[in-house]
Amino acid sequence: MMPEKLKEAIELLHNSKSKKRESGAKRLRKLESIESGPFLLEALEKEMKDIRTWSTQYHLILALGHSKFEKALPSLKKIATEEFDATILYSSIGDSIFRLSIISETLEDTLKTIYSYDNFMITDGAFQALGQLKLIPSDEVIKEIIKICSDPKGAEIVQGSPNDQTGLRLWIVSASAGWKDELKTDFLNDCEKIKDQQLQLAVANAKKGKYIKWSPY
Repeated sequence: MMPEKLKEAIELLHNSKSKKRESGAKRLRKLESIESGPFLLEALEKEMKDIRTWSTQYHLILALGHSKFEKALPSLKKIATEEFDATILYSSIGDSIFRLSIISETLEDTLKTIYSYDNFMITDGAFQALGQLKLIPSDEVIKEIIKICSDPKGAEIVQGSPNDQTGLRLWIVSASAGWKDELKTDFLNDCEKIKDQQLQLAVANAKKGKYIKWSPY
């Protein structure tokens, strides 16, 4: 029998108001139930028809990743190739493709899939998941990750505010808390030069080997 909290959240996905549907998606992301996967995927396919509800789409996509419903991967990979005015969607797509792919694929192969989209925003979303999951890749994969997130082009595309130079660095700095010092020290020192409060906080903690618990996104 389906738990009542799960049932209530799923029912919200059918609400006529987009904010209610978004609320349902947020609840389901926290519940992380694979049972919600088919309902989330069905809701997302309907939601994608209305460009005005991009925020609801964003949270539905994130919830799919947290649900561990691998059967959603083909749909998410198709969506990843589409063009959106609401570019924040690419971040959620990268996050969820990463989370669902890593279930049955190696970290290296998962990242190869992410990089194949040639989209810094999708890559940043995947790095977000990597950081939150506190994964420790092989040395060679870490070197490649640092190279990609240090690319100046990334800071031109992924910006939280005008003239923001953080780019793809924040989540990788956070993830590096558990990485070897010899792999991360130079990278962290370079990141420390960027005048961004969140990034500098992440650097300070990563140097101590401490992970930061970020607020819900």
